[in-house]
Amino acid sequence: KLIGTVFFFIFSGLLVLYILLELFLPQQTVKVFQFKPYVVITESMEPVINVGDMAIVTNPTNKKLEALAVGDIITFNADINYDGQKEVVTHYVYSITENSQGERIYRTNRYGSTTPDTWILRDSDILGVYAFRIPWVGNLVNFVKSPYGIVAISVNVVVIGAIVYIVKVGKKKEVETPQ
Repeated sequence: KLIGTVFFFIFSGLLVLYILLELFLPQQTVKVFQFKPYVVITESMEPVINVGDMAIVTNPTNKKLEALAVGDIITFNADINYDGQKEVVTHYVYSITENSQGERIYRTNRYGSTTPDTWILRDSDILGVYAFRIPWVGNLVNFVKSPYGIVAISVNVVVIGAIVYIVKVGKKKEVETPQ
């Protein structure tokens, strides 16, 4: 029982730390935990990674970046609309070259494309190296983050709390009344 309790508190502590990092320092999550999930919202990688899947990426250490090869899948920041705002994208590595300063330059492409994307990436743009996917979990995450999901969870917590309270009050009354 003690081991179970200790395990529960360790797991709960790690979960709280993960949630706090995601809320306040989202770029640091992958550095602390060595992985980070991303929800896939476009069909650019189908059928390998589908809309609604959760793509799990690992920390892009310099050693991993040096080992990247054409055809590997990476997650990165790119200004895809050229509006000055970077979005998270997961695509294949199309090519890796070096510029005159010795900096690695990456070009990417979507599944099934023979031409590279228009943006140019550097090591600092890469958020993670694709490890695996969890089908459809991203849909659940998106629901929980939505206003409807927040309301549904809140209502359920209140209802369950009320049921537990009513049951406990009923048991106290049974114990207090002599028979």
